[in-house]
Amino acid sequence: MRRRIVKGIIAVAVMSLFVGFRVIAAPLSVGEIAPDFALNQLDGSEFNLSHYRGERSIYLIFWNTWCGPCMKKAPKLVEIQSLYAEQVKLLAINTGWSDSLSEIPRFQSHFSTNYSIALDHAAEVTHLYGVMGTPTSFLVDINGVIRQVDGISDTLSVNISQWNQVTPQTGQEFMASKSCSKESVC
Repeated sequence: MRRRIVKGIIAVAVMSLFVGFRVIAAPLSVGEIAPDFALNQLDGSEFNLSHYRGERSIYLIFWNTWCGPCMKKAPKLVEIQSLYAEQVKLLAINTGWSDSLSEIPRFQSHFSTNYSIALDHAAEVTHLYGVMGTPTSFLVDINGVIRQVDGISDTLSVNISQWNQVTPQTGQEFMASKSCSKESVC
């Protein structure tokens, strides 16, 4: 009887551990349809990924205020926003990992950010996209397909016109098409 009680306690303890953890999706890949989401931007407006389908490409970058590489990337994002605002929507999504809404304005002020920022309070979008570390970026083309993961700032100028071409292709057809990487031009 005592053994049964101990096993019951262990079973309850193990199950309670799993209840508190979230399942993180596998990282998304080039050629996949980008999962739709909506987040409130810091300016109070709502960003909805699907609203940009057929309009222009989206550059999503997941970041944190304390992330050294994110700080290093901020001036390049300011430059991209200045040069390509009409061709690509840049949204910097703060993961909310050990970060707070009160930290973001200091970051914005320090780096003179000119691009849209949203806080993923519960890290739901961060998990949806399978983000494991920051910075992590995704280029979603005008058709809603992920065309590049990371290294986007290095290839944007060469590829933006291609990424903004509306095509009748979807899903599986894109998976067979040429993809971009940090090292190549697509």
